[in-house]
Amino acid sequence: MRSVTRGIAGGMVVALLASCGGSNNSSQPSTPSTPQRGDLLETPTLVASYSVTDLAAELAGNDVGKLLLTLTYPPQCSIDVYHFEYETVGAASELTSASGALMVSSGSGGTCSGARPVLLYAHGTNTDRAFDIAELNNSNAEGILLASIFASAGYIVVAPNYAGYDTSTLSYHPYLDADQQSKDMIDALAAARAALPTLSTSVTDGGKLFITGYSQGGHVAMATHQAMQVAGSTVTASAPMSGPYALAAFGDAIFYGHVSLGSPANITLLTTSYQHAYANV
Repeated sequence: MRSVTRGIAGGMVVALLASCGGSNNSSQPSTPSTPQRGDLLETPTLVASYSVTDLAAELAGNDVGKLLLTLTYPPQCSIDVYHFEYETVGAASELTSASGALMVSSGSGGTCSGARPVLLYAHGTNTDRAFDIAELNNSNAEGILLASIFASAGYIVVAPNYAGYDTSTLSYHPYLDADQQSKDMIDALAAARAALPTLSTSVTDGGKLFITGYSQGGHVAMATHQAMQVAGSTVTASAPMSGPYALAAFGDAIFYGHVSLGSPANITLLTTSYQHAYANV
C-alpha cells in the first residue's frame, strides 16, 4: 500500500488567505514526489517470529528439510520474518509496486547478531497470483528452507515475490524477462537495505552480497548478477540453480514435442511476459 501526501489541505489554506488579501506569500505548496525504483513504500510488517525449535519442526515437515537435517544443517538462530513493499517497473518500464520477504536472525550465537551478509533470493515458477514467500506454510517449501537454512544461519535474506504477485499493482508477471526481473531484484534489495534501520531487531548489513535462486529463480539470479556487474555493483558470489538459461533452446524443445509437465504454464507465462515487453508475439 502506498502513502502519498497530496498537499490538498495546504492548498486550501493558501487559497483562502489569498482571497482575503491577508497574505503576500507567493510560494506554492510542495508537490509530493512520485515513488521511484527501489523506494521502500511503507514500514515493513512483522509477519511472524520463529525460534530454533520452530524452524527445526518446519524443516522436519517436508522431504527436503528432512534431508538437510540429516546433513547437519540445523537452525542456529531465531528469526523474524517481515513483509515489505517497494517500487519497481514492469516489462514496459511502467512504474509499479511489488512486495517481498525480509528475514533477519536474532539470538546469542556468534552469527545471530552484528554485521551480517545479505542473501538475495529469486524464487521458482509459481502460478498463484497471491503468492507471498513471507507466508511460511506447507505450500511454501522455498520460504521455509530460506528461513531455516539461511536466515537462521545469520544471513539477512531478501526474497522478492516479483512484480505481478501478492500485493503488486501490476496486472501480469514479466516471466523470464531478464531486464525487468534483474531490475525487480535490485529494487527489492535497495528497499530492503533502507528498511533495516526500521526493524525492531537491530540488524546491520555487513557488506557482503550473495545472489541465488532456483528454477525460474536460477535465470533471475544470473540476470541479476550480470546487471549488477555491468552497473559496477559489488557481488560477493552467486549460485544460480537449475534455471532455464538458454531460452531459445527451451522454447524449441517444447515445440518439437519435448513437453514437460510444467510446459503449458511456462509457455503461457512466457508469451504473456514477452508480449508486454516487445508487443510483437
